[in-house]
Amino acid sequence: MKTLDRPKARPRQQEIPDPQIRDVADQFELARQLLFAQPPGAGVLCPLMNTAAVAIELYLKCLSAEKVYVDAGLGWSRVSATPEFGHGLATLLDKVKVDLRDELDRAFLAELPSLGRLSFQAALEQCEGAFETSRYPFEPNHALSKCPLLLLMGCSYFLQQFVAKLRTRETTQWSDQEPFHARS
Repeated sequence: MKTLDRPKARPRQQEIPDPQIRDVADQFELARQLLFAQPPGAGVLCPLMNTAAVAIELYLKCLSAEKVYVDAGLGWSRVSATPEFGHGLATLLDKVKVDLRDELDRAFLAELPSLGRLSFQAALEQCEGAFETSRYPFEPNHALSKCPLLLLMGCSYFLQQFVAKLRTRETTQWSDQEPFHARS
Protein backbone atom coordinates (compact mmCIF):
# COMPACT_ATOMS: atom_id res chain seq x y z
CA MET A 1 0.00 0.00 0.00
CA LYS A 2 1.45 3.34 -1.07
CA THR A 3 1.21 6.26 1.35
CA LEU A 4 0.73 9.80 0.20
CA ASP A 5 3.14 12.44 1.42
CA ARG A 6 1.98 15.77 2.79
CA PRO A 7 2.01 18.54 0.19
CA LYS A 8 5.34 20.34 -0.15
CA ALA A 9 3.65 23.73 0.26
CA ARG A 10 4.07 25.41 3.62
CA PRO A 11 1.08 25.11 5.89
CA ARG A 12 -1.01 28.15 6.72
CA GLN A 13 -0.66 28.78 10.44
CA GLN A 14 -2.47 31.20 12.68
CA GLU A 15 -2.37 32.22 16.30
CA ILE A 16 -5.53 34.16 17.08
CA PRO A 17 -5.18 36.75 18.43
CA ASP A 18 -1.81 37.30 16.82
CA PRO A 19 0.41 38.57 19.68
CA GLN A 20 2.59 40.86 17.54
CA ILE A 21 -0.32 42.71 15.96
CA ARG A 22 -2.19 42.78 19.25
CA ASP A 23 0.76 44.47 20.94
CA VAL A 24 0.72 47.30 18.40
CA ALA A 25 -3.09 47.56 18.63
CA ASP A 26 -2.79 47.86 22.43
CA GLN A 27 -0.29 50.71 21.97
CA PHE A 28 -2.71 52.60 19.72
CA GLU A 29 -5.57 51.95 22.15
CA LEU A 30 -3.50 53.32 25.02
CA ALA A 31 -2.68 56.41 22.93
CA ARG A 32 -6.41 56.75 22.12
CA GLN A 33 -7.24 56.68 25.82
CA LEU A 34 -4.63 59.37 26.54
CA LEU A 35 -5.98 61.59 23.77
CA PHE A 36 -9.60 60.99 24.86
CA ALA A 37 -8.69 62.14 28.39
CA GLN A 38 -7.72 65.59 27.09
CA PRO A 39 -10.13 68.41 27.87
CA PRO A 40 -12.56 69.68 25.20
CA GLY A 41 -10.87 72.17 22.92
CA ALA A 42 -7.41 70.63 23.41
CA GLY A 43 -7.02 70.42 19.64
CA VAL A 44 -6.57 66.65 19.37
CA LEU A 45 -9.83 65.56 17.70
CA CYS A 46 -8.24 64.37 14.43
CA PRO A 47 -5.42 62.43 16.15
CA LEU A 48 -8.00 60.94 18.54
CA MET A 49 -10.20 59.72 15.70
CA ASN A 50 -7.23 58.46 13.70
CA THR A 51 -5.75 56.61 16.64
CA ALA A 52 -9.09 54.94 17.39
CA ALA A 53 -9.52 53.91 13.74
CA VAL A 54 -5.99 52.44 13.64
CA ALA A 55 -6.55 50.55 16.92
CA ILE A 56 -9.81 49.07 15.58
CA GLU A 57 -8.13 48.09 12.33
CA LEU A 58 -5.23 46.39 14.11
CA TYR A 59 -7.47 44.51 16.54
CA LEU A 60 -9.45 43.16 13.59
CA LYS A 61 -6.23 42.21 11.82
CA CYS A 62 -4.93 40.35 14.89
CA LEU A 63 -8.04 38.17 14.67
CA SER A 64 -7.28 36.90 11.15
CA ALA A 65 -3.52 37.20 10.52
CA GLU A 66 -1.33 34.38 9.29
CA LYS A 67 2.04 33.51 10.86
CA VAL A 68 5.10 33.76 8.65
CA TYR A 69 8.31 31.87 9.39
CA VAL A 70 11.56 33.06 7.77
CA ASP A 71 14.72 30.99 8.11
CA ALA A 72 17.17 32.90 10.30
CA GLY A 73 19.88 30.24 10.07
CA LEU A 74 21.24 27.74 12.59
CA GLY A 75 17.81 26.11 12.92
CA TRP A 76 16.08 29.30 14.03
CA SER A 77 13.19 31.10 12.39
CA ARG A 78 12.07 34.68 12.56
CA VAL A 79 8.32 34.72 13.17
CA SER A 80 6.20 37.58 11.92
CA ALA A 81 2.59 38.06 10.90
CA THR A 82 0.83 38.81 7.64
CA PRO A 83 -2.47 40.56 8.29
CA GLU A 84 -5.18 41.25 5.76
CA PHE A 85 -4.52 44.38 3.72
CA GLY A 86 -6.63 47.50 3.65
CA HIS A 87 -8.31 49.88 6.02
CA GLY A 88 -11.96 48.91 5.47
CA LEU A 89 -13.25 47.91 8.90
CA ALA A 90 -16.24 45.88 7.68
CA THR A 91 -14.02 44.14 5.11
CA LEU A 92 -11.50 43.25 7.82
CA LEU A 93 -14.29 41.87 10.00
CA ASP A 94 -15.34 39.63 7.10
CA LYS A 95 -11.86 38.05 7.17
CA VAL A 96 -12.39 36.88 10.77
CA LYS A 97 -13.70 33.31 11.04
CA VAL A 98 -17.48 33.08 11.36
CA ASP A 99 -17.51 31.57 14.86
CA LEU A 100 -15.32 34.38 16.17
CA ARG A 101 -17.40 37.03 14.36
CA ASP A 102 -20.50 35.60 16.04
CA GLU A 103 -18.72 35.73 19.40
CA LEU A 104 -17.73 39.36 18.73
CA ASP A 105 -21.31 40.29 17.89
CA ARG A 106 -22.77 38.61 20.99
CA ALA A 107 -20.21 40.31 23.22
CA PHE A 108 -20.77 43.70 21.55
CA LEU A 109 -24.53 43.48 22.07
CA ALA A 110 -24.01 42.48 25.71
CA GLU A 111 -21.38 45.17 26.41
CA LEU A 112 -23.09 48.09 24.68
CA PRO A 113 -26.86 47.56 24.96
CA SER A 114 -27.37 51.34 24.96
CA LEU A 115 -26.72 51.31 21.20
CA GLY A 116 -30.16 49.81 20.60
CA ARG A 117 -29.25 46.32 19.45
CA LEU A 118 -26.75 47.63 16.89
CA SER A 119 -24.70 44.71 15.57
CA PHE A 120 -20.92 44.93 15.62
CA GLN A 121 -20.90 44.80 11.81
CA ALA A 122 -23.33 47.75 11.67
CA ALA A 123 -21.25 49.69 14.20
CA LEU A 124 -18.11 49.20 12.09
CA GLU A 125 -19.99 50.26 8.97
CA GLN A 126 -20.92 53.52 10.72
CA CYS A 127 -17.25 54.05 11.67
CA GLU A 128 -16.08 53.31 8.14
CA GLY A 129 -13.94 56.07 6.67
CA ALA A 130 -12.78 57.53 10.01
CA PHE A 131 -9.17 56.63 9.20
CA GLU A 132 -9.17 58.68 6.01
CA THR A 133 -11.47 61.46 7.23
CA SER A 134 -9.34 62.10 10.31
CA ARG A 135 -6.27 62.61 8.09
CA TYR A 136 -7.94 64.76 5.44
CA PRO A 137 -10.78 66.68 7.12
CA PHE A 138 -10.01 69.71 4.94
CA GLU A 139 -11.03 67.90 1.73
CA PRO A 140 -14.62 68.42 0.46
CA ASN A 141 -15.63 64.73 0.75
CA HIS A 142 -14.42 64.32 4.33
CA ALA A 143 -16.49 65.82 7.13
CA LEU A 144 -15.55 65.00 10.71
CA SER A 145 -19.20 65.39 11.66
CA LYS A 146 -20.02 62.24 9.64
CA CYS A 147 -17.90 60.09 11.98
CA PRO A 148 -19.75 59.01 15.12
CA LEU A 149 -17.06 59.87 17.66
CA LEU A 150 -18.48 58.03 20.68
CA LEU A 151 -19.21 54.91 18.62
CA LEU A 152 -15.65 54.99 17.29
CA MET A 153 -14.32 55.29 20.87
CA GLY A 154 -16.65 52.51 22.04
CA CYS A 155 -15.60 50.11 19.27
CA SER A 156 -11.91 50.68 19.99
CA TYR A 157 -12.33 50.12 23.72
CA PHE A 158 -14.64 47.13 23.16
CA LEU A 159 -12.13 45.39 20.88
CA GLN A 160 -9.30 45.95 23.36
CA GLN A 161 -11.38 44.35 26.12
CA PHE A 162 -12.62 41.52 23.88
CA VAL A 163 -9.16 40.58 22.60
CA ALA A 164 -7.68 40.77 26.11
CA LYS A 165 -10.19 38.12 27.31
CA LEU A 166 -9.88 35.93 24.22
CA ARG A 167 -8.39 32.47 24.67
CA THR A 168 -5.54 31.92 22.17
CA ARG A 169 -6.43 29.66 19.25
CA GLU A 170 -3.68 28.09 17.17
CA THR A 171 -4.55 26.55 13.82
CA THR A 172 -2.75 24.87 10.94
CA GLN A 173 -4.11 24.30 7.46
CA TRP A 174 -2.09 22.18 5.03
CA SER A 175 -4.06 23.12 1.91
CA ASP A 176 -7.12 25.07 0.88
CA GLN A 177 -9.16 21.87 0.84
CA GLU A 178 -8.31 20.67 4.34
CA PRO A 179 -9.90 22.25 7.40
CA PHE A 180 -7.84 23.96 10.06
CA HIS A 181 -6.82 21.76 12.95
CA ALA A 182 -7.24 23.85 16.06
CA ARG A 183 -5.29 23.71 19.28
CA SER A 184 -6.24 25.79 22.27
